[in-house]
Amino acid sequence: MKKTTTFIASILFAAGLYAQIVPGQNHSDVEAKYDKVIMSGNEDLSHLMVNPNPHTYPAVPANPKSTMTSEIIGWTTYDLQTNSSNQNRIVVHDDGTISAGWTMSAEFNNTWNDRGTGYNYFDGSSWIFSAPQPPFPNPRLENSRVGWPSVIALGDGGERVITHSTQNNVLNQCSRSAIGTGTWTDANIGEFYLIWNRSATGGLDGNTIHTIALTEPSGGTWTGSLYNGLNGAVLYFRSQDGGNNWDIDTMIIPGMDTSSFLGFSADDYCIAAQGETVVIAYFNDWGDSFIMKSIDNGDTWNKTVFLDFPVDKYAVDQGLDLDSDGILDQVFSTDNAGALILDDNGDAHVFYGIMRYADDDLSDGGSTWFPLTNGLAYWNESYGPDMTPPVVHAGDTSLWYSDMMNDHWIAQAPDLNGDPNVGGIDEIGGYALYYRSQASMPSAGLDAAGNIWLSFSGYTETVDNGTQVFRHIYVTKSEDGGNTWKTPVDVTPHEDWNGMQECVYGSMSPVIDDKIRIVYQLDFEPGIAVAGDLDLVDYNAIVYLEIDTVGLFDITSVAINEVDEIKTTDKNKIFDILGREWKSSFADLPKGVYIIDGKKFLKTK
Repeated sequence: MKKTTTFIASILFAAGLYAQIVPGQNHSDVEAKYDKVIMSGNEDLSHLMVNPNPHTYPAVPANPKSTMTSEIIGWTTYDLQTNSSNQNRIVVHDDGTISAGWTMSAEFNNTWNDRGTGYNYFDGSSWIFSAPQPPFPNPRLENSRVGWPSVIALGDGGERVITHSTQNNVLNQCSRSAIGTGTWTDANIGEFYLIWNRSATGGLDGNTIHTIALTEPSGGTWTGSLYNGLNGAVLYFRSQDGGNNWDIDTMIIPGMDTSSFLGFSADDYCIAAQGETVVIAYFNDWGDSFIMKSIDNGDTWNKTVFLDFPVDKYAVDQGLDLDSDGILDQVFSTDNAGALILDDNGDAHVFYGIMRYADDDLSDGGSTWFPLTNGLAYWNESYGPDMTPPVVHAGDTSLWYSDMMNDHWIAQAPDLNGDPNVGGIDEIGGYALYYRSQASMPSAGLDAAGNIWLSFSGYTETVDNGTQVFRHIYVTKSEDGGNTWKTPVDVTPHEDWNGMQECVYGSMSPVIDDKIRIVYQLDFEPGIAVAGDLDLVDYNAIVYLEIDTVGLFDITSVAINEVDEIKTTDKNKIFDILGREWKSSFADLPKGVYIIDGKKFLKTK
């Protein structure tokens, strides 16, 4: 297949498309074994290759849309920000200041002994730590090796960062009494090994902290044991005084126990709170996806299943034959990466990537996934629970999917070149291994008018490095409570780099005013080093993106065409998009984007 690399400033296709998509008709049959490895950050990764010459990043260019600005606010060589769903990584305070956090390291030794929370603060005029070039000038917040920070603000003006500590084997709380200033202090939460936490603040005074985390599972590289019969239990913690005391500790919420589940996995969940309302959303693959909701600040809980898996407590290698025809069926479910927000009424809105799965070998202890699956779905409480009958849908004798999911399929990575498969490269190796849908890693917010804003990381099929397709951050919007959605806009094209940058792990502020604010991770290689592709360890930029909401969807397209040959002389200076000078003639260079005398050329041969 001929690969074409084209920069697209926006993608225009009919918004009404989404209502017509049927999962069984919108995918490729390319499949692979689901061999994802869940990471905690405590693994021995000394086998990874380190980039011996970490490149110098050029400045993040201005977005070609005048309504957007980008700025690098941090750096990290540890590039896994989550195994599945994003955490709360950005807080916009009432005075317009901003706190942002991420998992960071500045080391190139494959062990990342300095791993912890990278933190930056916007004081209303500038970020307090300037970070145009790596490494990040400020060390981790904590006194020990931690990861997976949730950044939260309290009603009394303090802020907290809660992480899991693979050094002390407990949750870690980093605190200070004033937002943006003062000394951080550490404290432990819990008394045994808990990982992959999520936290949110609520209560009538804004000083209640709600936290969930997972017990260490067993099997594979994990050495944990069953917790109350669950292989990985989601435990709930509550503090009503800003984290000084925890009146609920290591609680299994009824409905998240062995009555319905065999266990849970890392980062497949989110939490949000507002006043006395707190909601947990769980995004399953081979089981029910659901919300747990409390309207009394975590005292009691109710469960609503928004995606009802056709078999309860399904175990891999069990076999799924819903129509009893002797043929193992395939299913559409979530890709484990979801998002959750609460509206002004305290109603939950959830978003998740869609994935197609098969369990077609009942002896291998694993399952199969379909990397070219493409789509995001949406649910809110007004839709009610998923009541889809557990039967295979007519027209496909071996594929099950929920009508609830299908009816609310809201967005996808766009088809930019008109071929049957979104993605551009039709081989498994053409897609970085995040084990996610082509449109995934959602993050959402609400504005004062009740409009819903959604960002996601999606494949940009006409932008590749000759081997793999790049992901960009897209934004869409619903003005009618989620019934219809705007055509997604690529908000990270970076014209000076011809779109050839990997943009993942976007975290949107849930509060939208006249601006959308997103923090995401950027580098120039699809995939990551810590997991999946196991790329060379290198610097990754943490980028703050600010977007004016007015006029966002009034964009036209711009394209840059491929060039096979270009005449060069000894006087020409040739640079790649990383700012490195090349002494070779243009004809001898590998495929990529090059700048000669200030003009961009895309080499294809």
